[in-house]
Amino acid sequence: MITAKFKKQNNQIYWYQVTGHAGFANIGNDIVCAGVSVLYITVTNTLLAAGRTFERDEGYFVLDANDYDMACLKVLYDGIKAIAEQYPENVKVEE
Repeated sequence: MITAKFKKQNNQIYWYQVTGHAGFANIGNDIVCAGVSVLYITVTNTLLAAGRTFERDEGYFVLDANDYDMACLKVLYDGIKAIAEQYPENVKVEE
């Protein structure tokens, strides 16, 4: 199972971590894992390309997040949440 954890402060995501494997199909053929991975990698790379600083501490902690960062993190959260609703046995979201 994939576990996506999000921490919020003032209703804004400031930390996230995505771990595990969906187990929907074999590795390399798992559409659930691929969907979550695309969201996670794209958002993380977008924030890194924008010059954001991350610290490794059981996940990623976004420092000095601005409106652009918050929009990216909302896309990540909403996307994974939608996948978890369709595949509850393979993905869970924790806040």
